[in-house]
Amino acid sequence: MKKILIVLYYYHPYVSGLSILAKNLAENLVKRGYKVTVLTTKYNNKLSNKENIEGVEVKRVPVLFSLGKGVFAPTLWIQTIKLSLTHDVVNFHLPMADTALAALFIAKRKLVTQYHCDLNLGTGLISRFILLISFMLMNIILKRSKHIVVLTKDYFEHCKFKKYIHKAVAIYPPIDHKRWSIVNFNNINIHSSFFKIGFVGRIVEEKGLQYLFESIPHIIKHDPKWKFKIIIAGELNKVAGGSIYNKLIPYTQKYPEHISFIGYLSNDDLLKFYNEIDLLVLPSVDPLEAFGMVQLEAMLCGTPVVASNMPGVREVVRKTSFGALATPKDALDLANKIIYSRDNMSKFKQNYSREDLLSLFDFEKELDKYEKLFS
Repeated sequence: MKKILIVLYYYHPYVSGLSILAKNLAENLVKRGYKVTVLTTKYNNKLSNKENIEGVEVKRVPVLFSLGKGVFAPTLWIQTIKLSLTHDVVNFHLPMADTALAALFIAKRKLVTQYHCDLNLGTGLISRFILLISFMLMNIILKRSKHIVVLTKDYFEHCKFKKYIHKAVAIYPPIDHKRWSIVNFNNINIHSSFFKIGFVGRIVEEKGLQYLFESIPHIIKHDPKWKFKIIIAGELNKVAGGSIYNKLIPYTQKYPEHISFIGYLSNDDLLKFYNEIDLLVLPSVDPLEAFGMVQLEAMLCGTPVVASNMPGVREVVRKTSFGALATPKDALDLANKIIYSRDNMSKFKQNYSREDLLSLFDFEKELDKYEKLFS
């Protein structure tokens, strides 16, 4: 039985695109007969040091302090070396920096690293210094890795480590589409008299929510009689690096009839949400967003998407033509693409094929690619 060690800062119950991908990967490798250990941090003191989640052995090391979206766990690299001795593959999930020391003591043939996205810690002098050190350390990991898994070649060709493109293998996030077919899509009655524009994700700077809200006056100017509501689903406050929810409150006060925050949704309620909304918008503005799994999830429920025209983020809309791409940080263009999508909804639906979508982003085939690299 091949043993896989997955190393990352945040794992379940933390919710982000990175943690969800790692969880889906780990649990489905277990189903395929692998023994999988996840080494992560105890970012919340209420979490246990060790537990089994769906057959995955999860081990958490203590956190000394948090710094923005990252954590400093001084024993993480030591535990990584120790566990690597009894595992066949070590799968780092970057961005993370301090495990670079561990990579120096692990055989290159064992290292299959997943590079999710670049870092952005802000413009302050200290932040820039930490960013420089982080990239130096991550460079060590990537240089020593036998393979580098990326979500899309489009993103990696535009990122900080594009010099390693020769090592890169593109694998789409393994999203288990089977659960879409077993959920009863009961109407959850989200403002049913409105055109429902949905957003799903963490309430953080890189998601570009301020530009989505700033598109409202442009939409109203174009069609003053149009009834629409922007509905935001996602954890409001418990977010690594800090939520920007408080910064967005002035928009809700200015446009109370057009904005609604509904908070965190369970998996089943999230699927119902995708089914209920008319359009999903992902207005990302930062390279911290490298794919946007929510796009694919929405499309699997028959809901088209407007996404930012950014490397990686644009992949799903480009592949499917089930939606439109908007210029990042451009509220007017975003408004125009939302209106365009509304006006072309019947065209989108006519060209939509769930079977074609599943064949483009086939769950089992993406897992096969991981298996090939791990072997």
